[in-house]
Amino acid sequence: MRLFAVLILLLGSLTLVISTNQDTFAEGSDYQQADLKNGALLYDNWLKIKKADIKDTHPLYPPTSKKSGKSTWRCKECHGWDYIGNKGRYSKGSHFTGITGVYHVQEKSQEALYGSMTNKNAEHDFSEYLSESQILDLVKFLREGQAAIDPVIDSQGKGKGNSTHGKVLYETHCSDCHGSDGNEIDFKDNKEGVQGIGWLTNDNPQESIHKIRWGHPGSDMPSMAVDKNLSEQDSIDILTYSQLLVGK
Repeated sequence: MRLFAVLILLLGSLTLVISTNQDTFAEGSDYQQADLKNGALLYDNWLKIKKADIKDTHPLYPPTSKKSGKSTWRCKECHGWDYIGNKGRYSKGSHFTGITGVYHVQEKSQEALYGSMTNKNAEHDFSEYLSESQILDLVKFLREGQAAIDPVIDSQGKGKGNSTHGKVLYETHCSDCHGSDGNEIDFKDNKEGVQGIGWLTNDNPQESIHKIRWGHPGSDMPSMAVDKNLSEQDSIDILTYSQLLVGK
């Protein structure tokens, strides 16, 4: 009888876990209400959003790579702005880790992705730092927010969009903050002159398109995809025009 009671208790606990998991991912659940934009911002720099005080290097960050400390905890640091990790922009250079990207995980289930970020037996567990809703935001971005970047940027890093249309969009949505010449904000603030939006979009078009689409953590920069309801092509057009704002 005692063994039977224990079995009933275990089955009850298992049912509770399954029920909780189903509640999390059912139609109209927390996942369905997850914030796509916030997930993209967390992918960019969740430490800035959370004001996380982390000094150690991430346990999965390769010791042979060149970064250390807090920056190694950013999702983009290993998986890249283009979401393809060691097959994209981070296939070489100071950000190279040899770690694969996340573009392929769009086909994985919500449960699988949530589990990969909350498994306390793995070194990729973020539940200590992010709330359940924030992790769900990240899951939503990984499944629904990623867009292939390589096909819309050529081998020289130039956007393949329509610069004429991009100019109209830039002047409508971007010039108030960045200036008509793109130099209102200096991204480097050094003696080499103003390095504005033209410099940034040419220096790192992959990062730029991510931020055009989703915004910048800790700032008032709007998301073209969410706040302005612009298409992926619109964002590429903005990038393409912005790259012309060099030496203006």
